[in-house]
Amino acid sequence: MIKKYIILIFSLVYLIPIFSQDHYWYGNKRVPLILSNQKYVIVNQLSNGLNLDTIVIDSSITLIPTIEKIAYSGVISDAQYNELDQSTVIYSVPTFKLSEATDDIFASQYFYIKLKESDDFDLLAEYASLNNVLIVEHSNYLPLWYVLSCINCDRNAVEMANIFYESGLFEYAEPDFWQGNDLFSNDSLFDQQWNLRNTGQYDIMFSGIDINYDSACSIVPELSDVIIAVLDQGIQYDHPDLTTNMWGPNYDIDKKKISSNLRGAHGTACAGIIGAISNNGLGISGIFNGKLMSISHDFSNKSIRKNRGDGICYAVDNGAAVISNSWGCKVNLTAIDEAIDYALEKGRNGLGCVVVFATGNDDINQIAYPANSDERIIAVGAISPCGERKSKISCDGESKWGSQFGPELDIMAPGVLIPTTDLTGKKGLDNTSDYTSSFNGTSAACPHVAAVAGLILSVNPTLTAKQVADIIESTAQRVGGYEYAPTEGRPNGKWHEQMGYGLVDAYAAVLAAQPKHIQNQVYLLGQEVYEYATEITAGYAVTDNKPYGNVILEAGSDVTLRAMEQVVLKPGFHAKAGSKLHIKVDSPTTTQSASSPQQLAPRTSSAPTDNKDATMEEVINTVESVSVFAPSAQKIIFNGQLLIIHDGKMYNVMGVEVGE
Repeated sequence: MIKKYIILIFSLVYLIPIFSQDHYWYGNKRVPLILSNQKYVIVNQLSNGLNLDTIVIDSSITLIPTIEKIAYSGVISDAQYNELDQSTVIYSVPTFKLSEATDDIFASQYFYIKLKESDDFDLLAEYASLNNVLIVEHSNYLPLWYVLSCINCDRNAVEMANIFYESGLFEYAEPDFWQGNDLFSNDSLFDQQWNLRNTGQYDIMFSGIDINYDSACSIVPELSDVIIAVLDQGIQYDHPDLTTNMWGPNYDIDKKKISSNLRGAHGTACAGIIGAISNNGLGISGIFNGKLMSISHDFSNKSIRKNRGDGICYAVDNGAAVISNSWGCKVNLTAIDEAIDYALEKGRNGLGCVVVFATGNDDINQIAYPANSDERIIAVGAISPCGERKSKISCDGESKWGSQFGPELDIMAPGVLIPTTDLTGKKGLDNTSDYTSSFNGTSAACPHVAAVAGLILSVNPTLTAKQVADIIESTAQRVGGYEYAPTEGRPNGKWHEQMGYGLVDAYAAVLAAQPKHIQNQVYLLGQEVYEYATEITAGYAVTDNKPYGNVILEAGSDVTLRAMEQVVLKPGFHAKAGSKLHIKVDSPTTTQSASSPQQLAPRTSSAPTDNKDATMEEVINTVESVSVFAPSAQKIIFNGQLLIIHDGKMYNVMGVEVGE
């Protein structure tokens, strides 16, 4: 290590002044770059008079703590760049060509470093600090790789990657190159899919209002064996953008037989949102890359609505994990109620099918049936591209309908101007194409949430239907400027009658379906943070991933750690006086008894080097308030100490009975 630090000093003296962006290093090979005539910029304030129509907004930028906001980002001409107030530019890089015949490429603010040895992290941290770049991410799967950010640096990512590589200290250093708009999909209509990646297609001020699809794609399996059933008018199973994702031909529940020819435009559109084949060069990208089960029914006024219940049962009995229902009934039917209960109770060998319903399009304060019939159903409303509840006066301009809302509303998803698959030929919603760009209604919103449920089960198939619903609700994005608030009967965070818990977040939901490790984290004054996962472990060094560091709740912070299985606080966890800590455990894996309530109250320590953990009682005395919830606890009392009521008796944190 001493030798490496000698090399580090040498590198600082001789290499930092020598920077170049006429090449980059791919592996150990020098690749030449041809300078083009545009720039990629990230700006934190709009400049007066700049023509924004030519700006391609990129909503995937990961902000770092020192940056409060991004006004816009994208590729602009050199002339436009010269019009910018340079004090507002927090990152810029020229565009390049790999040859005269290729399209422009540019480097984002990120570059990637691979260490030579696992012990070289301190060397990386020191070199990053000296070059004013931040280490922002570490790979769980490739442990020697790190992501660094050049926001507000003296060099762009191409130059920085070259500096790091040419220092000789690291195995590889490569810029994060992007080419045009082809960032996450090569499907021809992907740029129109604001629902997946909102770049300001309909209003530049609302760039980023989407389901966070891009980030979710990076952590889910490329191919899932989860089956999502679509109970609708039938899916065109041989549509070129759906066919390889189909579980089988349509099952006609009215005629009780397989019907390969039965297909409907509405069902095909819903199916495309869920599971159109991604990156096949065709049309659109679906959210979920698994199997689609098509269950078809005649949804005309003459139809036998009981058959819809039969369709739900068919889905359960044939292995569907999620059932997407973009329909409603004017009348309630017990047969449908019982079928839904059967799916929720008996599906997936007792874990329960996730049942998702649209809430209706009448723009009224009343959720449609069956979405309102069972609190275990996920009831989905629709938002506009501006992040508001879709109404007759929302920004999209469709004035004939609005998303129904009310006390049973759970979650929102995009529901207007949605690009998706259409019947091929001239019998679809758009008789000039095999796709439509204007599918709408809560019918369009519902399959978004069904697809996210499929993603969750793809990474954790052991979850119950309720746990999937809890994850979706607890991780939602509170968009639209509504006053979300704690609401009785709504345990999964702040809620609003027009928006439920908010906009579904695919990335946060998938993360929450897995264990979460928190280290090197500071929660600041005024921060209200809700961490949710299957298990949470927090402390100085709870994984092998560097950098290590304490978890600190500063005075005035309000942090909830909620897990399905357990919350474990390890050495290095500090809750300072005036902070608020809430620990919630939904479903412990072991039965908890009154004699061992320490399982309900995890332990913590006051310093990362302590050999002995402090008791939870000591932690409680240092913070303004602490709440601990678990199924076995009927009531929590704060009165100088934590008291737990269990089976009619009261205990303190040490398990000592203190009264009834």
